[in-house]
Amino acid sequence: MFTIAGLFLVFVVVGGAFLAFALVAGLAKLVFKVAFLPLVLVFAVLKVALVAVGALVGLVMLVTLGPVLLVLGAIFVLPLLLIGLLAKAAVTAVS
Repeated sequence: MFTIAGLFLVFVVVGGAFLAFALVAGLAKLVFKVAFLPLVLVFAVLKVALVAVGALVGLVMLVTLGPVLLVLGAIFVLPLLLIGLLAKAAVTAVS
C-alpha cells in the first residue's frame, strides 16, 4: 500500500518538476522575445531595404539590358528565321 502511495508521490513530484521547468522555459522564451524585439525589427527593416534595392536594380537592368538583348536576339535569331523560311519554301516547292 505504501509502495503505491510512494509511487504516486513520485509521479506528483516529477509532474510538479516538469510543470516548473515548463513555466521557467516559457518565461525565458518570453523574456528573450522581448529582449530581442529591437534586433528582429532591425533585421526586418534590412530585409525590406534589400528587397527594395533588389527591385530597383532589377528595374534598372531591365531598362538598360532590354534593348541590348533585343538587338542581340534580332542579330542571332533573324538568320535562323530566314533559314527556316527558306526550308519551308523549299518543302512547299517540292511538294
